[in-house]
Amino acid sequence: MTEALRRRLAKKLMRHAACIMPAREKNWGEAMQNELQVIEDDQVALHWAFGCVIAGYTERLSALLQSWYGRSALACLIALLAVREFFAPLLIFAYRMQYLGLAHFLGLRTAGDDYRRLIPVMDATPAWLPVLWVAAGLLYLVALWRMLRRADGSAAPFFLGFALELVGIGAVQSVQAATGIIITPNPIVRAAGVALTLAAGLLLWWATRKRTFAAN
Repeated sequence: MTEALRRRLAKKLMRHAACIMPAREKNWGEAMQNELQVIEDDQVALHWAFGCVIAGYTERLSALLQSWYGRSALACLIALLAVREFFAPLLIFAYRMQYLGLAHFLGLRTAGDDYRRLIPVMDATPAWLPVLWVAAGLLYLVALWRMLRRADGSAAPFFLGFALELVGIGAVQSVQAATGIIITPNPIVRAAGVALTLAAGLLLWWATRKRTFAAN
């Protein structure tokens, strides 16, 4: 890549960085553009422009998470994750207490659309495992409540709940191996669920981190 091409690319990247910067960071965007003008080395200028683009998207994400729409979407996601943790304990409770109508209703939401397929798994599930799932769901709700109140440390209970969820996943793998019944046949779905939870936690952490820094 020639020096002239590097310089043109750096200028285009800087314009893009300035465009994606939130309005409240307009002065910062202008300062970055001015800084580019005094960088004589084209290679250094290109690296600087790349860094400015990353900073621009970072600030845009921060602004989105602090907006009403961003916080509402994140809140709904965390609430859904909490409900997911309560699903299996409720199904096991309905089956063991012989609330078969509720068990049938919940079973329609599982792979195979029939709770009876999962009876050996539910019989083999140790009593502490549903308690662990409920605890994880409650921790997600605590994180949600703290986020809505804009309290510090919202991500800590979330990641504690996520850790409990991972322990539960490991325990379920043992139960499935013992019974020979796979609860979620598609491994991509299981992996996507874990990835979604981790992504929600990281977004929550980022929103809290940026808000705390802004307060300082």
